[in-house]
Amino acid sequence: MKTNRFETFLDAILAIIITVLVLKLSQPADATWGSVLMLNRSYMTYAVCFLIIFNTWYNDHNLFMMVDEINNRVVLVYGVLIFIISLVPYFASWVSLYPNSIPAQTMFGLLFLATNICYNLSTYLIIRANPYNEELKKIDLTDFKRYIPILFILTGYVMTYTVYTQGVYISCILATLYWFFIALFTKSEVENSERFEALFDAIVAIILTVLVLEIGMAFNGSWQALFDLKLEFFAYVVSFIVCFNYWNYNNNLFGIVNRIDYKVIWLTAASMFVLSLIPYLSFFVSHNFYSFVAQACYGIDFIVVALISILTANALKRVDPANIALVLALNNNFQFISTLVIVGAGMVVGYLFYPPSVIISCLISIVVVWLIPYLSRH
Repeated sequence: MKTNRFETFLDAILAIIITVLVLKLSQPADATWGSVLMLNRSYMTYAVCFLIIFNTWYNDHNLFMMVDEINNRVVLVYGVLIFIISLVPYFASWVSLYPNSIPAQTMFGLLFLATNICYNLSTYLIIRANPYNEELKKIDLTDFKRYIPILFILTGYVMTYTVYTQGVYISCILATLYWFFIALFTKSEVENSERFEALFDAIVAIILTVLVLEIGMAFNGSWQALFDLKLEFFAYVVSFIVCFNYWNYNNNLFGIVNRIDYKVIWLTAASMFVLSLIPYLSFFVSHNFYSFVAQACYGIDFIVVALISILTANALKRVDPANIALVLALNNNFQFISTLVIVGAGMVVGYLFYPPSVIISCLISIVVVWLIPYLSRH
């Protein structure tokens, strides 16, 4: 069978799992830096899980660029792989809550171990299904480097059951980082951006819909009960605009992009990771609206996305220097610099006088980015 529909289906599932991960993050006990830092393990686990899922997509994307057809055996193995990855949010949350639990460590490690085994097995079956594909024949399944992550995880099990309970957790981090650096330094060919755009659209669309789940239900049917949720609705509106604005910018940008490379993909993935925290931070800031810590976390997220976008713009220009429309569109980083200045000013005002000025500055920066080009034409 042809792969187009299967790839779309797989991408949709991975996009959903990536965005559902954030729903398993625990909120800080209170709005202090100490409480935020106490959840460092949860944040680390979230980052590792995001990385392993996106890395699965990236490897699959590169593989399917060479694939002509797949058969039912390939689909079956990918079905098992999807089932395994769908359990990642649950067991990631469990191991974060109980890091010294051997059962939690065992289940967390099994997911990572099974993911690596399924990926290698699916690659083998794809090669078998395409016996005349010269590009696929270049893949060396006997290469020892492919199996190093499995050795990491097995070593982690030995540690967990002997001297160090969290050995599996550490080994999964090392295995994920290993795959990440292999992917990062294995430079893929310059490629069309359509499949990556579809994944990006799916992730942003799910983030936009997940946002509403963070609004609490009014405690009764009165107008007053609804009005009591005004700060949650305000945070929701701002976050919706933030995410939609980011999608709109990328939609317009990729409309003139002819090709991308691995740097563009990984930089955009980094921005998607930061953006995926918006539902979590919306809840945090809406329930601690007058706390500078909560507001600062929201503002930092906004600033990091802007900084990554500057790096992505530079990477796009380097990969396609002959694209005059693209070079002109990215000739200056006005919108990102104005965002950094406005939100930075909001952070200063928030720290010294009025904490909500941070989220207000995020909204103002978007309005400015929208208005300046319009006013310049009139």
